[in-house]
Amino acid sequence: MTPTEIREALALVGGQANKRLGQHFLIDTTTLAAIVEAADVKPGDRVLEIGPGLGVLTRTLLAKGAQVIAIEQDRRMVEYLTTHAAWGKAAVADGTLRVIHGDAASLHWHEAIGDGTWKLVSNLPYSITSLALRKAVWAPLPPACVVVLIQREVAERAIAKDGDGSLLSLMVALGSAETRMVRRVPAGAFFPPPKVESAVLRIVPTSWKEREATFGIHPDRIMEVAKRGFAHPRKLLRSNLGLPEGVLTALQIPEKARSETLSLQEWAGLARWMKEGEVAVDRPVRKRS
Repeated sequence: MTPTEIREALALVGGQANKRLGQHFLIDTTTLAAIVEAADVKPGDRVLEIGPGLGVLTRTLLAKGAQVIAIEQDRRMVEYLTTHAAWGKAAVADGTLRVIHGDAASLHWHEAIGDGTWKLVSNLPYSITSLALRKAVWAPLPPACVVVLIQREVAERAIAKDGDGSLLSLMVALGSAETRMVRRVPAGAFFPPPKVESAVLRIVPTSWKEREATFGIHPDRIMEVAKRGFAHPRKLLRSNLGLPEGVLTALQIPEKARSETLSLQEWAGLARWMKEGEVAVDRPVRKRS
């Protein structure tokens, strides 16, 4: 869609882009093609799209033969997709498009997706990026792939390597076989343009069985330890976890290490030691995403 077409579409539903919901509509066809190519969308693929807006990406996914489940919080956008857009109305009628009005941050995605293989392909609202990645990568049945258009700085954090990590990068690394930035996207690729640069991020999640086999412990346990380790960024890891002196040294981790410096395997080793040593760690029940 062009800026003029976007203005006309918004006029049909009586308004402008909702800044609170972070609505920035993609107008760059090259980026749109890159998203669909990175997701390797094929006929019959079941795709979950978060925040479809005016359906710029939705329409392309449908053209590739995908069955799209779209979750949209803005009732005006739901109205546009299902009533004003002829292609959207037709896709709803033939069952290839299902539009759910609701907040993707609080909805249980599995209830919309059901069982079977699926993909997450979205131009994500910036405000729920980290949560959306967690809900996808750590879903009971993770998607075959995640391809999302997000803020560039968040994408860079998500793919950070060992020794330069964050809770986000650890969460993604624990649950994936591949993470890469497909392309950087300038603000001018959107209307209205955001104040930051964006990027297309691709993640290929692993199964829960593969994760536990790789790390020798359930990945939930590693994340529980990591959340405590990152709780107070200015403190040393040992202080955050309340570890006795010498434990980190025994695990070949520097005594003055901070959480962001640990590698994936060091986090796994620390979690295994804490489990074997019966060090108390609160273990909330993992809810289905």
